[in-house]
Amino acid sequence: MSVVTLIVIPGPGARTVTLDSDTTVAQLVCQENLHGREIIINGVGVPATSYADHVIPVNAEVFATASVKGNANKR
Repeated sequence: MSVVTLIVIPGPGARTVTLDSDTTVAQLVCQENLHGREIIINGVGVPATSYADHVIPVNAEVFATASVKGNANKR
């Protein structure tokens, strides 16, 4: 087992998540409902094509980001 810090923006923010030591990004996306988000692990982006093979390291900091629309002021 390993514990990682998961930061979801926009969303609920930061929390710790316990994972199996061989959990892949694809498994985390399904487990935490992070579909459609970009995943950044320890400051390095993970290409979506690598989600199925990329194992999340122990004590990682994982950012799950999505674009926010509708914030531009139109005048």
